[in-house]
Amino acid sequence: MLKDEFFHFSLSLIVGVIVGYIFTSWWAIPLALAAGFFIDVDHLIDYLIYEKFRRFDLRNFFTGEYFDRSGKVYVFAHGFEFAMVLIILGAIYPNLGWFFYSLGFANLLHLLYDTFANGAIWPTYFFLFRLAKNFDHQTFKFPKCQK
Repeated sequence: MLKDEFFHFSLSLIVGVIVGYIFTSWWAIPLALAAGFFIDVDHLIDYLIYEKFRRFDLRNFFTGEYFDRSGKVYVFAHGFEFAMVLIILGAIYPNLGWFFYSLGFANLLHLLYDTFANGAIWPTYFFLFRLAKNFDHQTFKFPKCQK
């Protein structure tokens, strides 16, 4: 998990620096970190739903086993749709391009990394696909849930 977070942080930082340089707005860096690194905070929501908001065990949380046990994968902030909308908004509003591009491209790289690192089928990281499949973990064919 630490390796994944290192890559998320690094990719987000790279996006923030590039967008910040192009648009001369260094606020792009914290925005990119929010969209590409801190997005994983939504895993906490899945964990709390699994625990029915009764307790929090950091060690149990970091195992990620609650996805397998609950049979659900919500991760509400993980969705290619969100990244695409943000990037399109950057093209529509070029004066705010630094804002939308830093969020959109950092989020996009996060999702691409997750897709390949987790060995998921390609539509897994579309929120609407997960919604249509009732967030069913088996649908996504993650290697962990194929035991």
